[in-house]
Amino acid sequence: MNPFHGLVTRATETVNREPFTVEELKAITEACAGDDFIRPVIVTGMCTAMRRGDCCLLKWDDVDLAAGFITVKTAKTGETVDIPVFPMLREELDRARLATGEKGFCFPAAAQMYQNNPDGITWRVKQVLAKALETAPESHALPVETADTVRAKGFAYIDRLGATSKAEKLRAVFTAYMDGQTLDQVIAATGCSRGSVSGYLNEIERETGCQVVRGNRRALKTDGLQAERENGKRRASVRDFHSFRVTWITLALAAGVPLELVQRVTGHRTVEVVMKHYFRPGREDFRAAILKAMPKMLADGGQRSAKEQMREAIEGMTAKTWRNNKGRLLELLAVL
Repeated sequence: MNPFHGLVTRATETVNREPFTVEELKAITEACAGDDFIRPVIVTGMCTAMRRGDCCLLKWDDVDLAAGFITVKTAKTGETVDIPVFPMLREELDRARLATGEKGFCFPAAAQMYQNNPDGITWRVKQVLAKALETAPESHALPVETADTVRAKGFAYIDRLGATSKAEKLRAVFTAYMDGQTLDQVIAATGCSRGSVSGYLNEIERETGCQVVRGNRRALKTDGLQAERENGKRRASVRDFHSFRVTWITLALAAGVPLELVQRVTGHRTVEVVMKHYFRPGREDFRAAILKAMPKMLADGGQRSAKEQMREAIEGMTAKTWRNNKGRLLELLAVL
């Protein structure tokens, strides 16, 4: 008798991610427009086809804004990829540069969460996708952890806030709630309002990616983000962060970008020998081919034409910014 009879093999469980349409990409950018934490990570994923971890852990050492390229070794395969910086991403990097001074991680908050709790990044992305695609996250979208795990992750997040009054209130609310007190008891014990207590608990949920709040919640659907498997009980994710990578590749190939160029961006090893020994296109030709082929929303930020952006750069040029503006104008000139 075969002891493995009836078991589902890995191959039969594979469910491919679905690419987003250009309209869906626009909806996603609108849905995260006001979220300074997750928006840069999502835009990076859209514009580079990099995986979640590589986007969160992107370092300034890997970014050459003057040349308009990201050159980074991917964490999963160890392949070095060479990716042109689309203007849409350039805008995010320009914002990040002001905050970081081009030192360390491009997006420090996202890097910290990814290193401590990558599920938190996944959860934040799903909130945006659910909003953009007019579906909503299910009550059990957050993983249900043991009480000890929730405590550990919750207090770790609070510790990272430092010695602030907010951290003190968060700690008092979280401690009382995790000790089994009801919301009313927590309010009485801490002196915080109901809205503050609810807000603190939801913040800890959001930042840790763990379910903290007890009780039944309104059941909401995520049919647009998941699909049923032929075998097995767990539903498969078909619309998630990795879908940005699938989307980039799909759009590029459909638009006629040569496979070799796509592989140079994604780092897949299937054409490793060709890429290493035979294929060496010039950078400017490479950039022009991809920018010309990709959707306008990625190439110009979804709003302004290259000429409009050039006019803005010229009109805003000062003695202190002319060097950066010069590089920006040359980059836009290559697109025309």
